[in-house]
Amino acid sequence: MAYDMHNNTSLRLYSTETSSAGETTELFGREKGLLVARPARFFRPWFSVPEGCYALVTKFGKDYDHPATGSPVWPAGFHFGHPWIEVSRLVSKQSVVFNMPVKGCKTQDNVTVQINLAIVFRIMGDAKLGEDPALVRKFVYNVGARGLEQQLIDACEEATRSVARTLMHIEVYGLRTDTSGKASKVLTGQGPEGPSEYDNEGDAALRSEQGPGDSEVAAGATAKGRDVAADMRRQLNDQFMSQSVSITDVIITDVKLPDEIVKQMAEKTMVIAQNAKQKMTQECDMLTLKQDEECQTLQQRKSEERDKEKQQGDQKVNEVQVQLDKMRAETKVQLARIRQESQVHVQTINADGELEVTKLEQDKAAVLSNKKSGANKDAQQLKAETDLFESQRTSEAKLEAARNEAKAVELMAKAEGVAAPMVEARKQYETKLKQMKVWSSLAKNPDLVISGESDVELNTLMLSDAILNDKANEGTKSQVLTEMLVMQRGSKVMLNLEKNREEL
Repeated sequence: MAYDMHNNTSLRLYSTETSSAGETTELFGREKGLLVARPARFFRPWFSVPEGCYALVTKFGKDYDHPATGSPVWPAGFHFGHPWIEVSRLVSKQSVVFNMPVKGCKTQDNVTVQINLAIVFRIMGDAKLGEDPALVRKFVYNVGARGLEQQLIDACEEATRSVARTLMHIEVYGLRTDTSGKASKVLTGQGPEGPSEYDNEGDAALRSEQGPGDSEVAAGATAKGRDVAADMRRQLNDQFMSQSVSITDVIITDVKLPDEIVKQMAEKTMVIAQNAKQKMTQECDMLTLKQDEECQTLQQRKSEERDKEKQQGDQKVNEVQVQLDKMRAETKVQLARIRQESQVHVQTINADGELEVTKLEQDKAAVLSNKKSGANKDAQQLKAETDLFESQRTSEAKLEAARNEAKAVELMAKAEGVAAPMVEARKQYETKLKQMKVWSSLAKNPDLVISGESDVELNTLMLSDAILNDKANEGTKSQVLTEMLVMQRGSKVMLNLEKNREEL
């Protein structure tokens, strides 16, 4: 059983069943010891493979390679297949950290110590890294998560105990490495660069240490245990690469000695630290005294140098002030001369400018007068030419208009002569049409009385009959006309009698 030294909980390498393939990625990230998952298969014509793991597929329980690539590991993504084709195993591609303590390790001087290891490994079979995908099946069927756990525990305990047997208990600390897998450095105090004047005080035999010092022992232990983790990683890879497991790193996180040994080492370290502290305190006091003396001497020398520099500065200031006053006086004289010269020059420029302006104005007036007279001359000439052109064009236009009017009168006369027969025929035609309309209206009138006889009595009889057909005492136009016809016997009249209208 592995042990999680950070959370003080047991860590096991195991495999488990999941409800779906999509849940597996979340489980691999959450469960530290999960290596193999067995997802359930829904009764659907498709299935999916999540990213970040090896997928082994079976058909009717038999291993089924990918149809396109022939690889035993199926790629991540969406796949179509019958319900009897299912993802049987999902194996994690992640690097797994396997923490385990190795207890009861005997050192060369027969001291029992505990060495805590952290093994970083991953399952091989990634084709992108040039590995054979068939190694995934070999791991699932031949090793398994629980088998790998037991083998790692046995191999690490054997390798760790073998290494511990070659070291003394004071050298075991040299095996420790930091979290990045690098050997920890031996920290030693930095002594004075040269011999101190206090090194000759007291008995030289008491001041000299017998045998190698603690720093030398620690450096030797570090040098001896520097390559232990690399050697263990190579040994474990020689054993587990054939089982599809690659050990990427071996880290010795901690070494625990018995409490008695730790206490003795702590006491010895405290005595050494106190002696070093006392010696460093004395050296600090002497250095402080020497520094104070040097500071006073330096302050006095700097004060003298400051006074000397001040005197020299005052002298230079006086010299510079004299030169500055002289330069100011010369500057004032030059400024007065420049101002006077500037005024004369300005007056000269103003006079020249006014003269030039007067000349320009005269030239301007002459040019304007010439231009104006020339313009008037050109305008009169253009006006005379325009009047002449206008009179010529008007005469031509009137002549042409008279000619056109004469031609128009002549053409109208000819047209009337040609159209006279046609117009006469048209007028006769229109007269005939009107007569036909009158006869048509007379033919459609049922009350029409037509008489073609010259017998006065007969006409009077017919008119009287027409009058009798109307209502009595109704003064219509027909009755009035009938009475007039009766009064004028002998006249041949054709009447169209209606109730409301009368046509002659």
